[in-house]
Amino acid sequence: MDDNLKKIIEQAEEAYDQGNWVEATDLYTQAYSMQQSFDINRGLAASLLNQKRPGDAEAVILDYFNYYLSEPETAELALDVILENNDFLLANQMLNYYATNPSPHIQQDTIDDFVRRINIAEDRHERSFKPEKDKISARLLAIVTESTTEQIQLLRKLREFNRADYIKNAKLLLGNPLLHPLLKSEALENLLKLGVDEKVDISFYGENKACIPSKLMPIMSTDVYLKMCDELEKLLTDENETQIENFKGELSLYAAFVYPFGDEIIKTPELWTKAMLLRYGLVDDSQVSDNQGLDDVKTWLKRFDELINTFQE
Repeated sequence: MDDNLKKIIEQAEEAYDQGNWVEATDLYTQAYSMQQSFDINRGLAASLLNQKRPGDAEAVILDYFNYYLSEPETAELALDVILENNDFLLANQMLNYYATNPSPHIQQDTIDDFVRRINIAEDRHERSFKPEKDKISARLLAIVTESTTEQIQLLRKLREFNRADYIKNAKLLLGNPLLHPLLKSEALENLLKLGVDEKVDISFYGENKACIPSKLMPIMSTDVYLKMCDELEKLLTDENETQIENFKGELSLYAAFVYPFGDEIIKTPELWTKAMLLRYGLVDDSQVSDNQGLDDVKTWLKRFDELINTFQE
C-alpha cells in the first residue's frame, strides 16, 4: 500500500474512533478515490451513516454489497444503512440472498434477527407512510402520463413498500404496454432478486409474454450480454480499458432493453457488437456488410436511440 494512502487511512480511523464523523468521511472519501477496497468502503459507509447521510451510505455499500453479506458484523452495518433509508425492497432482497446462498458464517439466529428487525421497521414505517403510499399506488395507474424524472422518482418510492405490495405494483408496471423498457427491466430484475417464483405477465414491444422471475439471470449475466462483451474484447484488443468499459455500458443498455427475452431480438450478439462499433468507426464495413440481418439490427438500434432520448428528456 502506498505510504500516503496508509497515512490517510490511519487518520480516517483515528477520526472515526474519536467520533469526528465529518473528518472521517472526508478522509475515507479521499482514500477511496485513491484505492477502492472493501475495508475503505466499510469505513466510509459507517462514517456516512453516523453523519446522518444514509442515502450516500447506501450508494457506497452497493459497490461491495455481497461482501457485506458474508459476515454478521458487516451485514448488520448494511442492514442499519438500508433500514435508515426505509429501503424495504433491498432489505427483502437481502433475506432472499441468504435463502438462496447459505453462508457458514451467517447463522440462522442472525437471519431470524434480521427478519425481526425488518418486520418491525416495516410496521413502524407503514403507519406514517400509508397516506403517501396510497397516493403513489394511484399515480402508478397513470404513470406514463408523468415525466420520465417523475416516473423514476415513483419507482424509487416503491422501494419503501413491503414485499407483497412491491410485487403487486411491479406486476402492474410490467403489464403496462407504454412504460419505458428500462423501467420494466429494473422492476423485473428486482422481482428476480426478491425470489418471486410465480408467473408474471409482461407487455413486451406489443406482445403479451410471461416469465418466472426467480428462474431468470440478472441482466449483466444473460447470454446475450456476455456474448456481446466477448465479441467486444476480441475486436478491441488495442483499445484502453476505460473505452472498453464505456462500450460495455452501452451493450448493457441493449441487454436491458430486451430483458428478459433478449435472444428473441439479439439473435446474433456478435453482429450487434459489430453494428455498434461500426457507428463509431471502429470496425470496417467489410467486417459486417455481408452479415445477414444487419438491416434489422440497425432498425432496432435506431429504436433504442429513440428510447434513450426519451429517457433523457
